[in-house]
Amino acid sequence: MVSCKDKDKDAAVDPDFAPGFVGSYNTTTVDGITTTVQDWDITTTEKNILAINYTKSIKVAVSGTVITAVQIFPLVNVKATAEDSFTIDEVVDVQQTTQNALRQRLQGVATKVTNAAGKAQLNITLDYTTSSTGVKEEAYLEFKKK
Repeated sequence: MVSCKDKDKDAAVDPDFAPGFVGSYNTTTVDGITTTVQDWDITTTEKNILAINYTKSIKVAVSGTVITAVQIFPLVNVKATAEDSFTIDEVVDVQQTTQNALRQRLQGVATKVTNAAGKAQLNITLDYTTSSTGVKEEAYLEFKKK
């Protein structure tokens, strides 16, 4: 007599890492006369897929006045690749308070860590490449969970 093994019984379960990143995170950077406040509101849309509503508020202090610009990057296909990391690789039409149209490719791998205060934090080196010019900017950011 021959017995058959249930092949699904030994199959590895493909875990869903996305729920572990859900929440609101923020970071503030200061570079000379420019202060930038950045917020990530992260939700999950399907298994191992995240959506990030990424808002960047930029304030520049010039000659006693403050000039403000806001940019919103609607990221909708962020891949949760492990329990402690996800990958951003998307081209987005940036919504902004200035008149100019802007399309950028955002790329980076975020790593989830616990900071010295015991709070969740997402560290990322994020590349912004402007589609029309090919100009690339890079920023290392530490987003702390609110």
